[in-house]
Amino acid sequence: MWTERPLSWWGNSSRQVDWMKQESHTFKVWECQFYLSDPRLYEYLDDEIPALEELKQKFKSAALEKSPDNATMIWLKWVARLQDHQYVGVVEIGIFDNGYAEIGFMTFADFQNRGYACVYCSLAIIEARKRFDFPALYASVNAQNYASRRVVEKLGFALHKINENAEFVKGKFSDELIYCLNFGI
Repeated sequence: MWTERPLSWWGNSSRQVDWMKQESHTFKVWECQFYLSDPRLYEYLDDEIPALEELKQKFKSAALEKSPDNATMIWLKWVARLQDHQYVGVVEIGIFDNGYAEIGFMTFADFQNRGYACVYCSLAIIEARKRFDFPALYASVNAQNYASRRVVEKLGFALHKINENAEFVKGKFSDELIYCLNFGI
């Protein structure tokens, strides 16, 4: 069950994170390309490292809150940064017309394991819940990605389902863990 926590609950990293929604600020995609091109970010993903043009298109779609892949989905995307304007990660929440919602996040490699993901994901969840009504939020995590598992568990997500051998990443099969955060009654 989701419990909205004050930012101070997250400790020192909460005082350092200043986040922004892409469409509400002047944002140059190329500033994040350096981070989003880091191969370390794709260790648990089967995605290719995106080219600058692909990133521009994705951020342009996000600015319109439209998915580049699914016309029935509202797509919210934020870039997290420190107060000194250093980018630390991105978070996305997709909300489908049937009420299903899913979160995805990526902390840039040099900023991992510092608690930033819990802070910026929490902020994104709060913002999305202010604007949209969805009963639960899901997260799909590769079973080998222990850091992401810790983040969603700290946020209050519970393991909902295991899809065995559902992912084929870097030549190996791996389980996909589906977590659920209920906002419930």
